[in-house]
Formats: sequence, C-alpha cells, structure tokens
Amino acid sequence: MSTILNVLKKPRYALVAIIISVTLSVLFWLLTFYFTPTPLPAYIQNYGILFTVTTITLGTAIAILTGINTSMVICRKQMTGGLGFGKGATSNACSAFTGAVASGCPICTAPLLGVFGLGGALALLPFQGLELKTLAIVALGVSLYYTSKNVKITCKM
Repeated sequence: MSTILNVLKKPRYALVAIIISVTLSVLFWLLTFYFTPTPLPAYIQNYGILFTVTTITLGTAIAILTGINTSMVICRKQMTGGLGFGKGATSNACSAFTGAVASGCPICTAPLLGVFGLGGALALLPFQGLELKTLAIVALGVSLYYTSKNVKITCKM
C-alpha cells in the first residue's frame, strides 16, 4: 500500500490515475444509463435501488482500480525502461479483460459472455451479473498487488 501511495504522490502518476478513473467512470455511466433504452429512472424501477447503487459503486471501483493500476504500470515503465512483469503480466491481462467485460451494465454484458459460452451461465448467478463486477475488482486487486510489489522491488520505493 505504501508503494501505491508513494507513486500516487507524484503529480504525473496521480494525474494519469485521475484521468483514467474519471474517463472510465463517465464511460460506464454513459454506457449504462445514457446510450441504453433504460435511463437511470427506468433502471431503478426495473432493478431496484439496491441493485442500481451496487452497480454504480462496483463500476466506479473498477474505474478507480484500473486508473491506479495503469499509473503503476506507467511508473514501472518510466523508471526502468521496460515492463518486465513475469508473473504480473498474466494478472494484468486477466484483470484488464475482466474489467472490460464487467465494466458495463451486468445485464448488457450477457451477449459478450455468450462469445465465450457463458451467456447461459449468467442466468444461474444469484446476483444477476454483479458477480462479474466483483470478479473484476478481485482481479484488479491481485494485479495491483503484483504490480506494486514489482515496482517496489525494481524502483526501491
């Protein structure tokens, strides 16, 4: 955690994290409530206030973690001239994929999951797809852990 805070204390990396987080949050909001046939009032009416608040909270958390993760990767790249992640590369790739799939409306991502044969499995999930957002947060957390560990070792923070 101290490595992440040390990196984010530098204005360049903090700005990158903020820009990416805000951009992804706005994109999430637009894709979930603006460019769909269910604007926010209809979304609340269809899914309930608790589901809507949970969707917004998890989507915002994914955006923030993605911004911090990207900032850490850029820090590593600029301080060493290479990425050289080894174990962390798989974690970064998995978290990026999971974050991309889970960033939108949980109901709207079902067609994307159908490409991987998981569309029908979404109907069996008890929380209507919010599990995907939770999985994305876990994957981003693991990725952030390995990235910060790698930055700490390499950059001696």
